Amino acid sequence: MKEWKVSFLIAVLTVIAFAQTTPPWDTREINAIAAKLNCNCGCKQHMDCQMQPGCPECKRNKQKMMTMLQSDMNESQILDQFVKEQGKDVLVVPPGSMGVVGPYVALTIGLGLVILVMRRYLRQKPAPVPEVDQATLDKIEKETANLD
Repeated sequence: MKEWKVSFLIAVLTVIAFAQTTPPWDTREINAIAAKLNCNCGCKQHMDCQMQPGCPECKRNKQKMMTMLQSDMNESQILDQFVKEQGKDVLVVPPGSMGVVGPYVALTIGLGLVILVMRRYLRQKPAPVPEVDQATLDKIEKETANLD
């Protein structure tokens, strides 16, 4: 009975060990290509997503990329094939030079506006203080002296 339990434990551990290995379509090379493609399942992510338990669309497309790589297609040919099959929207478009510079330009313009407004308010002269009648001041002094 003890031998049976040990054999069963070894079999279970072997299955668990094989279950944790990465699939052959989840390599760096395939993920580098998949990062340049949008997933078409509606998740708005790239195909190199690592969602659990795994996006079936990404899995299917990565398996397709693996077979294309095994048939001696290079990265640009694979990307061209996906564009031909799924349209230009499948390609991830990295931001151009204005996409990178734009936030910094907006920050600089905003900071410039803040500095201009602050300088304008600091240059304003305070409103003149109205003259107070001496008789009114004497009356106030007289009434406050009676408070004690």
